[in-house]
Amino acid sequence: MFVSIIVPCYNHEKYLEERIKSILNQTLSDFEIILLDDLSPDNSAEILKRYSNHPKVSHCIINEKNSGSTFFQWNKGIELAKGDLIWIAESDDVADPHFLEKLVAPFYKNKKLVLAYSQSYRMNENGIVTGSWKDATDHLNPTLFENDFEMCGLEYFEKFLNTGNTIPNASAVVFKKQTYLDVGGANPRLRFIGDWDIWSRIVIQGDIFFSHECLNYFRYHDTSVIAQARKKKDHFENRGQVILFRETLAVFLDNYRKKVNAANQAYYINKERLEKEIRKNASLAIRRGYYKKIIPTSILAIKTVPILVTPIYISKLIIQFILLILITTPYNLFRTKVQK
Repeated sequence: MFVSIIVPCYNHEKYLEERIKSILNQTLSDFEIILLDDLSPDNSAEILKRYSNHPKVSHCIINEKNSGSTFFQWNKGIELAKGDLIWIAESDDVADPHFLEKLVAPFYKNKKLVLAYSQSYRMNENGIVTGSWKDATDHLNPTLFENDFEMCGLEYFEKFLNTGNTIPNASAVVFKKQTYLDVGGANPRLRFIGDWDIWSRIVIQGDIFFSHECLNYFRYHDTSVIAQARKKKDHFENRGQVILFRETLAVFLDNYRKKVNAANQAYYINKERLEKEIRKNASLAIRRGYYKKIIPTSILAIKTVPILVTPIYISKLIIQFILLILITTPYNLFRTKVQK
């Protein structure tokens, strides 16, 4: 199978050479490379241009305007891709030379396979390996991810992907281009969790393969997408992203279960998660004192609880609001005055 390798780059000049060399050194060589720069303020574009005439590079595109989301770049790259399979090789990560060889092989053995991914090393900005990402799934199943496995995608979603993004790095993933197109591509509005969204929609279309080998080096640093997302932890905007993800997935699963009865459970699991997120959002608006958001988020939250529980839930929100007025807001005003 021919593979299209998309390298979406933004402000990663420090890591680009190592990233591109790790692609060119793959033991499987039946691939093209699509280089995309999103108007980086550093010298990333100049580095990419040096590879524009390489026989493996089919496209090298430098944006004249920043897209605002890496997922615009994903969609653009896949529009250009000629491959049956896609590898989104993030520009700050590094691959083991056998990455493609070991993740493409399962697609020949299982025609139902839509996505394959490997375990990843944790690597800091200086290229030092500090562990692996296995601990991201230990709380779900500490033994399963110690070995390779294949699984029905719906089962994987229900057990793992529905609880959080258990496929934390695109650089560790190879997936079918046609499946990506069939499910509508990535959602650029989900700036920090668009990968979680697209993996969820892809895997339920078929089977998933996992390799326990660390074939990918997932770099963490202050300017990475995951670092930016963590800086917004517990922030109202971040919670809104999760709700948007759950809402769009609910629509997708509702349509999908009409064709595939087995998707009913996935739909109801996601629906339950969505309702919990909406209630958390209302509480967050009150705790953080987002006064303009309190009424609309509370109304939405009230609609998610059973009628018999509604009076109790409303009382809970009222108590939280009273605490905000009597304690939280005065304390924050006092602390601000003292700091000045």
